[in-house]
Amino acid sequence: MLSKSQTLKLIWIAALLIVFAVFSSWYGGKGKPISAEEGAALVAQLRASYDTPEETEHGLADHLEEMIAKDDGNEFYAVNLEQIKDGEAAREADRAYARVVMPLLFKRGSHPVFVSERVGLMLGKYGEDVDRVAVVRYRSLRDLLTMTVEPSMMENSHHKFAALDHTEVFITRPFISFVHVKLMVALVLALLGWLGLSIINFVRDRRRRA
Repeated sequence: MLSKSQTLKLIWIAALLIVFAVFSSWYGGKGKPISAEEGAALVAQLRASYDTPEETEHGLADHLEEMIAKDDGNEFYAVNLEQIKDGEAAREADRAYARVVMPLLFKRGSHPVFVSERVGLMLGKYGEDVDRVAVVRYRSLRDLLTMTVEPSMMENSHHKFAALDHTEVFITRPFISFVHVKLMVALVLALLGWLGLSIINFVRDRRRRA
């Protein structure tokens, strides 16, 4: 028969394993590709929702339609190269857009990986037109598309163009990356596991000495 401390240890370890399993399921990264029928429906909704001159000029629906054809259902990273407008109004529009986008990203296991401002050039001239670089992890192309057609996203997309003079966004899949969120979470949970077991042992030993 298990002692009280042994039972507590098993419960603690099981709880941490459940937390990691739930997190891994939510964070995803290996999903089902978008079918042709689902893709067609999403693109139709996208074209109907984003018929502004700005979106048409940037070819949002056309580019995403091309991505759907080669979707593998897996995670990817969107690299944003942004030219920011001057003035407080533009800065407020940028903050307003972030307040809308961030919850929608986190809701889908997506998040910024890297955001930085340009402070100089090392090679070339293209970077002269870039003020900020942002890399965003998306759980899947499906998540990107469903987020894009959310009512709150559509209602507030004008903030993006009020904040930026120009933006270039392209989709990438890294072959070298030191960003391993699942591994970091596993290490944190392992540390919590060790601390929990240590506390249980400490309490058990104190009671034996009492």
